[in-house]
Amino acid sequence: MNWGLATLALLTTAVTLALLYLTVRSSGIGGRRPPQHRERRRRRQSGRDLREALALVGNALAATHNPHALMPVILSVITEATGARGGRVFDEGAEVAWVGDVDDERGVLTFDLADADAGGTRLLLYPANEGFSGEARTLAEWLASQAAIALENARLHHAVQRQAITDELTGLVNRRRFFEALATEIARARELGRPLSLVLADLDEFKRVNDRFGHPAGDEVLKEFAQLMRRHIREVDVAGRLGGEEFALLLPETDLRGAAAGAERLRRSLGGGSLTLTTGEELSVTASFGVAQLEPGQSGDELLRRCDLALYRAKEEGRDRVVAEPLEPLGPGAEVGRGRG
Repeated sequence: MNWGLATLALLTTAVTLALLYLTVRSSGIGGRRPPQHRERRRRRQSGRDLREALALVGNALAATHNPHALMPVILSVITEATGARGGRVFDEGAEVAWVGDVDDERGVLTFDLADADAGGTRLLLYPANEGFSGEARTLAEWLASQAAIALENARLHHAVQRQAITDELTGLVNRRRFFEALATEIARARELGRPLSLVLADLDEFKRVNDRFGHPAGDEVLKEFAQLMRRHIREVDVAGRLGGEEFALLLPETDLRGAAAGAERLRRSLGGGSLTLTTGEELSVTASFGVAQLEPGQSGDELLRRCDLALYRAKEEGRDRVVAEPLEPLGPGAEVGRGRG
């Protein structure tokens, strides 16, 4: 997949939703509006062209990049257009959206918008008391087919977006996305006057792992360390792989002492046991950590430079340790900078 496909998917989704929008706004099918009301609606919409409809729909497209955000839109459009008294959408067996009255199961129309491989999405429409007319059924089938296309395109766009910001091997955010998050959090920290800290981590002597056990084993180590990072961070934190064996943690609302203590817990957890490879071999892995807190007026580059300096010191002092910058004691009992080297 590439950005050309993403652009095509987004455009196709826009056109599809525009068609759905025009159908709902201009169609007299619905069964519960008198003819004169439908005529007034038709006259009001006669001046609208496709570009205007696209503009209206475009305002909602920010929510359609995520397939789960698109599903309620699909449900609302089709329910209104067909005159159904209610509707529900299920994805992978779980209900994700509903509208109107869905208590009576009689006469329900069911449409599969995606097969099991694409999430198993199913749409249910509940008829009014008089049931669905043949015309309404035909419209529902056509809208469901268009909705399936829109949903597939949204999933495609969502997948491409995720690939663009995610490190393929570890599932952490990639270098570009991490630096975007860094700039955003620095701006927020300045505006609110809140602390922000950065942790850089580098696996020790990682080349020896690749040389001795092979690159597949090295990949296992990288993935295991990424999982370890996920287990040690909060939802608001950002964990990323910057490249090779270098990782980073962005810690909003965290001062230098808190960030250093968190890095120390991560260091201990990694070095406290051995990793069993899929080949059955065991190896011990350690990492060095550099920590720095954002200072008033400091840029992202300056924060990174200070953090990188602390990481360099950790390597120079024997690896398998945490060093915080500015390089000063953090108080009695602090283990930062005193690893097991």
